[in-house]
Amino acid sequence: MGRGAPCQGTYTPYASDLYFDEHTTDDVEQIIIVGAGIAGVSAAVLISQKVRNATLAVYEKLPKVGGTWARNVYPGVRCDVPSHAYQLSFAPNTEWSEYYPKGQEIQEYYESVIEKYGITPSFHTSHEVLRATWLKDASRWVVEVKDLETGNVKVDTAEFFVSAQGRINIPSFPAVPGLYDRFGGDVIHTALWPEGYSIKDKRVAIIGNGASGQQLLPNILKDVAHIDHYVRTKTWVTATFAKDLHEATADSPGGPKYTDEQRKTFREDPKTYLEHRRFFNLKFYGRLGTDKLGSQANEDLRQQIIACMRERLGGDEEWLARVLPDYAPGCKRLTPAPGYLEALKHPKVEYVTDPIISTDSTGIVTADGTHRPVDVVITATGFKINYNTYFPIIGADGVDACDKFAADGPIGFPATYLGVMVPGYPNYFTALSAQGNARGGTVPLQTEIAATFIAKAIRKIQSQSYSSLEPREDAAIEFNQIVNTHFEGKVTTDKCNSWYKQGGGDSRNLLAWPGTFHHRADILREPRWEDFHFVRRGGAEANRFEYFGNGSTRRGELADDIELTKYLKEIGQIDLETVHELWNE
Repeated sequence: MGRGAPCQGTYTPYASDLYFDEHTTDDVEQIIIVGAGIAGVSAAVLISQKVRNATLAVYEKLPKVGGTWARNVYPGVRCDVPSHAYQLSFAPNTEWSEYYPKGQEIQEYYESVIEKYGITPSFHTSHEVLRATWLKDASRWVVEVKDLETGNVKVDTAEFFVSAQGRINIPSFPAVPGLYDRFGGDVIHTALWPEGYSIKDKRVAIIGNGASGQQLLPNILKDVAHIDHYVRTKTWVTATFAKDLHEATADSPGGPKYTDEQRKTFREDPKTYLEHRRFFNLKFYGRLGTDKLGSQANEDLRQQIIACMRERLGGDEEWLARVLPDYAPGCKRLTPAPGYLEALKHPKVEYVTDPIISTDSTGIVTADGTHRPVDVVITATGFKINYNTYFPIIGADGVDACDKFAADGPIGFPATYLGVMVPGYPNYFTALSAQGNARGGTVPLQTEIAATFIAKAIRKIQSQSYSSLEPREDAAIEFNQIVNTHFEGKVTTDKCNSWYKQGGGDSRNLLAWPGTFHHRADILREPRWEDFHFVRRGGAEANRFEYFGNGSTRRGELADDIELTKYLKEIGQIDLETVHELWNE
């Protein structure tokens, strides 16, 4: 073909009679979220703001939002992380009443957050999700939901399904013979505390010394006649959860109260309040050295905690020997527990480490043959640890995630992709589950990182010619190889039982991300789309750029002048690192 000659042949790849409809690049997307605890609230708010035209339905089986802070209402329940750190970074609250917040105040805070962002109507409390099934041909999740007040079951559908079930959810009851059928007194789990229940002048047994048991004991001590405290595994009791924080006491478990003047300053001086928040947040970024089993850093931590425990016990070495754990600090979550150790020495308390073998109609019998009569047994035995789903989730291949990731299933553990997705389950996300909690940062902050990743994935589907995405199996396998290797030789592999991992001793880590908070945030910031399998939506099979549509967007048609020119900044406010990188400009 000579210069200037017309093209020859019949192959014309750029010629097309494809018809592009009126599709725009920000169509309405429906999202179902299960769980209205911290992760569910965080996901609902951020997705509603980060995904244009998102329609949300959040289902929560409890009658209130707040998750564990709605579930736990036992005497003395509060957070051991400072209030101005234990909040969503995008919803700072200047009105916290105490240094360490009460559970009720935390629950009320999360109610206020969804009200602030106008999404309260999207939350459906007293609704339990029973089952979720992916319909491949329709590219939708079909979700069965039971109204716990009426008993009615309905079916809802959505393109995306987000699990924010949490891990502190279903109470775990001790398997004590006779406790539930022979004992004649009350049996109460700390997570199912009856409203208005009076403990006054009763002989009480507290089974368990985790966070709830440690908080409950000193808070009811003054009211009861006697406490038998049954302990199976001893716990490291620290001065504070992180270094250089206020050390709470039995007399003041919430620490200093914020004054009206301080709260006024926080409201009227944003810079001062920002620095106050920064002070607390910085306390939760520690070095990795203390998490290595047998390291000098971990030994130094052990000695620091022992010194704290000795001081709280008034220098009593005999008592110290009775309560010291035999595993490395960090194998289980460290707990400050103000007033707990001091209360153990009170004349009204008996500290019992002999195993419980049974109960009769009047009390508890231990392995040494001792019978201790009680009026009420309080099981402070925590929750069933489950990083799998609590209800059937049926994926693209018809397999239930409950079975696939069960301990006796084909994989044996919940093998996630980056702690936010699972191969075989398109458009399904987890907001705070297996491998989703990095070292450093608070739980609310961790949920924000997951929610932001989820929003990016939804925008990818919304704005381009796809109906679904899911991570590739090989990507999830390689991620879990990194996780397993990272935790070899870490303190979590010591001989404790912990909700960090699958079982006792050197068992598989389930909870943690293999690195720090900033490590996780950096990695999730830019999704690796090459790790995903995408399915094109109907009408886009022939051309991947079908989403160009008619060349318009809803924003271009409906937005005001400011919205249309958001890329313009004031002189002095231009950040070259983010110029034209913000998704909503």
